[in-house]
Amino acid sequence: PGNIGDDFRVYTETDNGDKVRAYRNGDDWYRADGTPVNGPQEIEDIRTGLVFPKYQDPNAHQANYIKSEDYNTDASFKDYEVQVNVMPRLAFSFPISEDANFFAHYDILVQRPNSNTIASALDYFYFTERTGQVTFNNPALRPERTVDYEVGFQQALSQTSAIKISAYYKEMRDMIQLRTFFPVPIVNSYTTYDNLDFGTVKAFSFAYDLRRTRNLQLNANYTLQFADGTGSNTESTRGLNNRGNIRNLFPLDFDERHRINLIADYRFGKDQGPRLAGAYIFANAGINLQAIAVSGRPYTAKQVPDQELQASGTVGSINGARKPWNTTLNLRIDKNFQFGKGLGLNVYLRVSNLLDTRNIINVYQVTGSPEDDGFLRSQFGQNRIRLIESSARDLNAYLASYQWRLLNSDFYSLPRRLFLGAIVNF
Repeated sequence: PGNIGDDFRVYTETDNGDKVRAYRNGDDWYRADGTPVNGPQEIEDIRTGLVFPKYQDPNAHQANYIKSEDYNTDASFKDYEVQVNVMPRLAFSFPISEDANFFAHYDILVQRPNSNTIASALDYFYFTERTGQVTFNNPALRPERTVDYEVGFQQALSQTSAIKISAYYKEMRDMIQLRTFFPVPIVNSYTTYDNLDFGTVKAFSFAYDLRRTRNLQLNANYTLQFADGTGSNTESTRGLNNRGNIRNLFPLDFDERHRINLIADYRFGKDQGPRLAGAYIFANAGINLQAIAVSGRPYTAKQVPDQELQASGTVGSINGARKPWNTTLNLRIDKNFQFGKGLGLNVYLRVSNLLDTRNIINVYQVTGSPEDDGFLRSQFGQNRIRLIESSARDLNAYLASYQWRLLNSDFYSLPRRLFLGAIVNF
């Protein structure tokens, strides 16, 4: 075909045969007649593993077999390529007037892969013997790259208060994700890691700050965020790998559409506050209250609970459903003591989740509930119940045990916790 280049890879019907079934140029696949396809999974013969790579040298596959005496390392391996990363950072701020200020910044950050990179010679020597759901490490992963921008405006409302408005944009590139290669001679296919994923985070933030005025300091912040990408972690697209290199944008697992944060701090300075027996009992003491409200993170809803605690069939899109809002109230009470000029002591009581709110942080995908997976009400569950009844087993014991099994502490936030401590300053 005219659109097939001389350097394209050729796949034939038999081992080193002449009847062409497919062509490949990098990640781009073509049928035998030159028709482009989205991936090898759209070519029937490749799906069934009935194609073979065509070698320029018919004897090359023997020299490329790692256990052969004539094995040629230069044909299969290459030296590590040095990677040079430039990380510029630019930030500036300038006043518009005495009460207003404009600021912006631009950053590029890179991070070396911290896992999935180590591979030894034994991994390749026993490559064909490793079967099942084995994921091979990739020692040639590139660093993950993050590019972010922010612009903002700050305006003083009075001598003690100000507002700040900012817009934020971040790109995440070369993120690590699973990748399946096929067709592969002998093993048909294998899975490894590659720099495939990308994502974006877009956010708008509004903040109000009140400096300490009559013992009170106040900070309030609201953030509107949109976090989308092709994968939330290195394993997030494992179920899609057999369908080719699919890269669709969907909400990332950590996407929080709304976040509200309020901090109020009330404290007395030296020789301030009420007096008892001639002493300022609340001097150098204060109370800090933090209120947080966050909209629910996304999850993928499922259609049918096909067995206990498992479900199948996606409803809508990936991460198209949302968990409930979470609200938390935290409290800290502390007091400073001074012993001489160089020694200070801060005694505090900190209460996390003051109201002991039972926030839902995870749910069963069919029902959207943290307490019911929908199995007992499904056809599969009803069949299980009839089986228990027909075998004269204790149905009530089974139902009670199943309800107990559904209880998962990881589906809820931590309960109220109290911390009493002291900090020594010298």
